[in-house]
Amino acid sequence: MKGYQINRAQMLKTSDGKVMLAITVISAVIAYLKGHLMQKIKDRGADVPESEIRWVVTVPAIWTDPAKQMMREAAEKAGIAKNQLILALEPETASMLCKHLPAVHLLSGDRTDKIETFRSGSKYMVFDAGGGTIDITVHEVLKGGFLKEIHAANGGDWGGKKVDEALEELLESIIGKAAVEHFRANEIPSVIDLHRNFEVKKKTFTGDDIGTKTSLTVSCSLLESFKEYNPGKSITDAIEENHCSTDVEWKRDKLRLSQKKTLSLFEQSFKHITDHMSDILSKPEVKDCEAILMVGGYSECLLLQDAIRTVAGDIRLIVPSDASLAVMKGAVINGHCPDTVSERVCKYTYGIGCRMVFKEGVHREDYRVINERGVVRCENCFSSFVEKGTHIKIGTSSFSDMFTVGTSGQTGLCLELYASTSVNPLYITEASCQKIGAITMDMPDTSLGLDRGACVTVYFGGSEVELKAVDKHTGNEIRACFDFLG
Repeated sequence: MKGYQINRAQMLKTSDGKVMLAITVISAVIAYLKGHLMQKIKDRGADVPESEIRWVVTVPAIWTDPAKQMMREAAEKAGIAKNQLILALEPETASMLCKHLPAVHLLSGDRTDKIETFRSGSKYMVFDAGGGTIDITVHEVLKGGFLKEIHAANGGDWGGKKVDEALEELLESIIGKAAVEHFRANEIPSVIDLHRNFEVKKKTFTGDDIGTKTSLTVSCSLLESFKEYNPGKSITDAIEENHCSTDVEWKRDKLRLSQKKTLSLFEQSFKHITDHMSDILSKPEVKDCEAILMVGGYSECLLLQDAIRTVAGDIRLIVPSDASLAVMKGAVINGHCPDTVSERVCKYTYGIGCRMVFKEGVHREDYRVINERGVVRCENCFSSFVEKGTHIKIGTSSFSDMFTVGTSGQTGLCLELYASTSVNPLYITEASCQKIGAITMDMPDTSLGLDRGACVTVYFGGSEVELKAVDKHTGNEIRACFDFLG
C-alpha cells in the first residue's frame, strides 16, 4: 500500500533550499485565511464571534487518513476549535453546490435540464479536476436529496500541473535543464507570470484551427539564462536540435507552438484520466450513470472536456459556471447542511492486529504462541471490523466490541489499526496491509487486575474515522483517537 508515509516530521523545501515542517506551513496558511476573514467581518461592522463560526476545510477524496489528520491538526493549530471544524471531501461539496444551482448555471452539451440529473434514484459521476489531483466518485441521489456514494473516491496526480510539467520539460529540451533551474530559482515572479499566462491558454485552447499557433509570453530573462549556460549558441539552433522549427518558434519574449506541439503537452494527463475513467464507467455499479459533473479549475479546460466526451459516450457532461469555485461554494453549503451525504463506500478493509485462538491447519505454525493463561494463540492476526467495498451509513457504528487488558499489571490498552487493500486479509504482515495508527487508552488503576477493559465503537463513513471508548466499570467515556501520524 502507498500513501501512508505522512507524519508530523514531514518537511517542505522552498525553491531556494529552506526547509520547514509541513504542518507548520499548512497551519500558517490556514491562520492567515482565518485572520483575513475575521478582519473583513470586522471591517464591515458585523459582530460575529469566532465561537459562532463553523469552519469547513476541504480535502481531496483520494487523500489517505494520515493526510486528513494532518490537515485537521494544522487547522486546530491555527486556532480553530475542534468542535467547530468540519473536514469535507471536495467532490461532495461540489456536488452539493450543483444540486442548488439554477439550471441556467449548469452548462451541458445537449440541454440544461438539471431536474433529471438530480432526481431521486439518479446516478452521476463527480469529476473534480484541480491543479494537483483528479478526484472521481459516483453518487446516487436518495429520497430527500441525500447522497449515497456508490463508487469509492479514487483518482491520481494527473491534474493541470502535469501539463505545466510538460511545458517545463519542453523548455528544458530547448535551453537546457541548468538554464531552466537557474530561471526557476532566481526569477520567481517571472516563473509565476509564465504559469499564469499558460493557465489562461490551457483553458481557452481548443485545437480546432489547424495551422494556428499558440503564443506564450515568456520572460526575456529565460533567454538570458540560456545564453549564460550556452555561450555562442543561438536559440534557433537549440530548437532545431530536438524540435522541428515549424513546431517551435522563439522570438524575444514570445514562444510560439504549433497545434501538434501544444496538444502534446496534454497527452500524459489526458491518457491517465481517460484510461481511468473508462475503467470506472465499465463497473457494474456505474452502468446507469446519467451524467458527469466536471468541477475544479482544470475542468474549465476545453480540451479536457473534449477528452472526457470521447469516453463518456451518451452520458451527459455538465460543467457549472465558475467550475473552479464549485468546491469552495459547496463547502459553504456543506457547513450549513453537514449531513447531506448519508452513505459512503469503504476504500479499505480496516482491522486491528491481535492474537486469535489458534486453528490447526489454518494458522501459520511460526505464529503459534501460548499466552499467560496457557491458551494457544496465533499472533499477527488481522481482525477485520469493516471490509473494503462495504456501504456504510454515516453516523452509524460499523464495529463495536469489548477489549480487555492482556496482563494484570498493564496500565493501558493499546490497539494497532491496520488498513488493507484486500477484502479478507488473514495476517497484518501481508503485503496488502499497512499499519496506519494506534489507539491508546490509559488505565493506570491496576487493582482490578485482568478484569479491566473498555467497549470500543468505531464510526466510519465521515471524512475521517472516529472512535468512542467507554470504560466498562465506570461508564466514563475514554477519549481516544486514531493517531495516524505516529
